[in-house]
Amino acid sequence: MASRGFEFAYMLDGSNATPLIKDWPMAADASGYMKGDALVCDSMGRADKAANNATSIFAICQETNTASVAADANLKVAIATRGQVWKCSMDATTTAIKKVYDKAVDIVDENTVDADGSGSGGLILFDTSTDDDGNVLAYVSFNSTDLHGTS
Repeated sequence: MASRGFEFAYMLDGSNATPLIKDWPMAADASGYMKGDALVCDSMGRADKAANNATSIFAICQETNTASVAADANLKVAIATRGQVWKCSMDATTTAIKKVYDKAVDIVDENTVDADGSGSGGLILFDTSTDDDGNVLAYVSFNSTDLHGTS
């Protein structure tokens, strides 16, 4: 089945480490947040949904709240660091970057990799696979992980 957003897959060094999960203040969002949303920090240090031009990912949302979220309300997030590999869906079933490794790619939005955006972006593509339903899955790491990204 296609992934809904970013799911932790493994560590590049082969260790059994997992992402640190923390309660974090969120930016206000009328549509809420979904588990798997890629997040950046806004100018106040709150987590906010990553847009397709995000070059630095801060965290991945770990809980779903589809109600309107007020500024500074806490949700659980997984802190993104170098060396983590995350699985997510691509926006197309065929892509020019399929099986091209270590390539910078863009995101479509907070939860999908842009299969056509292979020239820049905040992700490094390590591998692809196809699930039982024929959906293309991407295994990516984040080029830059810090609190100073912008939303």
